[in-house]
Amino acid sequence: MNKLEKISRLFLVLALLPASASAITITISAPSNSSTELTVTVTGEAMIHDFEGTAFFSNIGDYIDYGLGPDNEFFNLSSGITKDGFGGQQTATRMVLDADSGSNDDDLYILFDGGLGAPPGMFTFSGSATLDLSSANHNFSQFNIGTYESNGDTLIVQYSSVPDTGSTAALLGAGVAALAFARRKLG
Repeated sequence: MNKLEKISRLFLVLALLPASASAITITISAPSNSSTELTVTVTGEAMIHDFEGTAFFSNIGDYIDYGLGPDNEFFNLSSGITKDGFGGQQTATRMVLDADSGSNDDDLYILFDGGLGAPPGMFTFSGSATLDLSSANHNFSQFNIGTYESNGDTLIVQYSSVPDTGSTAALLGAGVAALAFARRKLG
């Protein structure tokens, strides 16, 4: 059996595997440690109990420095994260960051407008919003960079990948100059 055929069979098997039935990915990012404005992105779908318009992710990991970072504090979110399911589409309005003292037990709540309580059901989450920590005198350095997983949900705390246009332009300019010099040298 040739290599191409083996790879084709592998892709066929992977395509037949069921996709994850329920998973949310929440990403919290900022360009630097001193940043007070964070970007929060939520994607995926999950079976949750929608208690009064709140999506609750418990024991998701030690993503906040206990004693230094936000602990059971509410922060306003800009418009951009939505939840679809029972009661229609709702927009996230606030987020609660909760640092607990035990191992892997920090919690995260996302509060949505409408306040509709619902039985457990499947909800689809999407979008990005900003969260401003400055009102509570916190910054991104109080978060622990990493990937945390609990109950199929993933929380990623990372630095933003902000394109550095200045150094890219300088490198491109140096490349063009080197090509022009080489062209003159070669005739």
